[in-house]
Amino acid sequence: MSATKRTIGIGKRFDGFMNVLSGLGSGMDRTLATKQTSRFGPRFSPLDLGDLYLTNGLAQKIIDRPSDDCVQRGVTVEGDDDSVMSDEYDRLQVLAKLANALRWSRLFGGAVLLLIAKDGKNLEEPLDLNNLETVEEIRVYDVTAIRGTDRYYEDITDPTTYGKMEYYELIPPGVQAVLIHETRIITVGGEPVPTRYTFATSTTARLPWVGRSVLESCAPDIIRYQQGLEWSLRLLERKQQAVYQMSGLGEMFQAGDDSVVTKRIHLVDMVRGNLNSVVVDKEDTYTIINASMDGIDSTLKEYQTALAASSSIPIMVLFGEQGTGLSNSGAGNLEAYYGMVAHIQSVIARPALERLTSILWVQQSLSESPPDKWKIVFNPLWISSDLENAQTKQAAAQANAAEVTTLLSLMTEQILSPEEVRTIIVDRYDEYDLPDKLPDIIEEVNYAEGVDKTLMDVPADPDAPPGATNNAKN
Repeated sequence: MSATKRTIGIGKRFDGFMNVLSGLGSGMDRTLATKQTSRFGPRFSPLDLGDLYLTNGLAQKIIDRPSDDCVQRGVTVEGDDDSVMSDEYDRLQVLAKLANALRWSRLFGGAVLLLIAKDGKNLEEPLDLNNLETVEEIRVYDVTAIRGTDRYYEDITDPTTYGKMEYYELIPPGVQAVLIHETRIITVGGEPVPTRYTFATSTTARLPWVGRSVLESCAPDIIRYQQGLEWSLRLLERKQQAVYQMSGLGEMFQAGDDSVVTKRIHLVDMVRGNLNSVVVDKEDTYTIINASMDGIDSTLKEYQTALAASSSIPIMVLFGEQGTGLSNSGAGNLEAYYGMVAHIQSVIARPALERLTSILWVQQSLSESPPDKWKIVFNPLWISSDLENAQTKQAAAQANAAEVTTLLSLMTEQILSPEEVRTIIVDRYDEYDLPDKLPDIIEEVNYAEGVDKTLMDVPADPDAPPGATNNAKN
C-alpha cells in the first residue's frame, strides 16, 4: 500500500455510537436495517410518494380526507340569485374536479385544471374571453404531467404578466407533449416551501407555484407505525415459546446425529397445538413459556400521536378513535381539524375556484349576465345538532333578558333616560321594526273606527210580547 493510500485510510472517520454485542449502530441493528429510504436522494421522489399512496391506507386517508372535506358541504356563490353558476358547477362537475386537484396537490405538491374551451382558438393561443362560447370540459392533471418552458411574458409595461411563464408543456402518460398557453390552465399549488428548497425535478423545473407534498413530512411516521404493527404481530406469534429439553442432546451432536435431532424437533412442532397431544421421552422435558406483551399498546399509541402531529390530522379522524370519558366528545379535535381544512379552502382552493368562476361568468352560453358583485363562500363543515341549536337560543334569550334588566335598572336609577333606553332597544332588536319613539300623548283615539257596527246588533227575542223593546240593543 502506498503512503498516499495509507494516509487516506487513516484519515477516514465514522463517528457514532456502536455496541457490537447488542448490535446498536452496526449492521445487526434491526431498526436501521428496516429504515424507509427514497430512491433518488435524501428527499422523496414523486415515484416514492405515489407508491406509498397506492399501497398504504393511512397515506391515502391523509391525502384524501382533507381534500374531500374541503368540498363535501358545497360552496355558495353570493350574488348568484338565479343559481346560474350553481348549474354550471353541476354541469362541469367543478367541485369533484377541484377535490381531485387538491388531492394531487397534497400528494405531489401541485396540480392543474385544464380548460377545454370553445373560443375558436387552439391550446397554444391565449384564451379569448371575448369570444368564449362555453367551457366544455375541465381536466385535472397532477404536477408530474406538466413541465415549465423558457417562454415568459416580456412586456415590461404590463406589471401583471411581466416575468410570468407564458407557456407550459403538458405531458400526459402515453401521449405526446402538448404546448399549452397559461391562460387555459388554472394552477393549484401545494403547501408553501422555502424558495431554495423548491421541489425541482425534471418534471417540475421552473414551476414556482409548486409546493411541498404533505405526505413527505409524515412518511417516516407512517412507516414507523406500520413497522410497529408488524413487530407486534411477530411478538404475538411467538408469545408462547415452546422449549424442548432433549435428553442426550449434546452427545447426539458429538456423534454427528444432527438429522436425528432435527427430525425429533420437527416431529414435536408438527403435532404441537391446542387439539393435539405432545409426546416426548420420559427423560425429555417440554414446556411453554409465555412472553409478556406489556407496553405494546402504549408504544403504538405514541406512534399514532407522532403521525397525527406530522399530518395535522387528529387521532380520532385518522384512526376513527372515539374520545373517552363522559365529557370528552372530541369537539376540540374536530375544531382543530376543521381549522386545517379551512386553511386549505382559503389559501389553496378559493383562488383557483375564483379564477375558474370569473371565466365561467363570461360564457356566451349563459342566459343571465354576471352580477355586479359576487363572492365564493365555503359552507361550514360543522353542523349543529337540534340540542345545540336549542341551547344556543336559550343562552341568547337569557343574555337578552339580562341586558334588558340592566337597561331598566339604569333607567330607574336615572342614569339613562327612557328615550336613550328605547334607542338602544330599537337598534339592538331591529328585526321587530320598532318605531324610533312612542307618541307623546294619545288623544281622542276612536277604537271603533273601521268596525262594522251591525255586527253588534242583538237579534230580537221571538218570545217577547208585542211592543217590547230590545234593551240589549238600546
